[in-house]
Amino acid sequence: MREIPNKPLLVVEQLSHSYREGGDSRPILNGIDLRVAEHECIALLGRSGSGKSTLLNMLAGIDTPQAGRIEILGEDINALSERDRTLLRRRHIGFVYQFFNLIPTLTIAENVGLPLELNGVGEQEISRLVGLILSDIGLGDRWNAFPDQLSGGEQQRVAIARALIHTPPIVLADEPTGNLDAETGDQILAILLGLTRQLKRTLIIVTHSQEVAERADRILTLNDGLLSEQGALHC
Repeated sequence: MREIPNKPLLVVEQLSHSYREGGDSRPILNGIDLRVAEHECIALLGRSGSGKSTLLNMLAGIDTPQAGRIEILGEDINALSERDRTLLRRRHIGFVYQFFNLIPTLTIAENVGLPLELNGVGEQEISRLVGLILSDIGLGDRWNAFPDQLSGGEQQRVAIARALIHTPPIVLADEPTGNLDAETGDQILAILLGLTRQLKRTLIIVTHSQEVAERADRILTLNDGLLSEQGALHC
């Protein structure tokens, strides 16, 4: 197992959230604490409806918890304005979705380069970086293709490239292989883990697959609103 640095990149303290069901309140996160180090690879397991995606969206600053604190790079994201949360997410977080979330009217190159464009990177540098990462994911010859011209596996490769193009310290992946067949899912997982390891990014991957989870440094299970740790393995 590779050594895990001690410096926390992400800190979660007493995170709680519940949903309304009819006239009742259903707790989904119940006082969660979590420390994530730089370069760490964490798998988050849990049954459907256990709150895995909710937790991931809160770590990304997309959703706001009802109670508790989330600190990223020393910044309490819940204390930020909506605009500042958006800027933090845009600069420091990459997100890989199960259903790709590519913009259908943009080419592959335009989809991948979008985070750089939003961060004010110049057109020439965007072109250079997009070319490099498209080659890394094996789609260097599909520069001008549109998402609907690609297979599901190819679209997820593009989504991974988009999540990593701005070299965010944190990459969040929500069931990135859940919409793919087993063979394609294995290929996508290898690309995601390989690139995050190569770029020394921190990866938190939500999955229902024990096989996927066993590629991580740590396996966390979300059950009845609480996190428990299964053990330490390796990417």
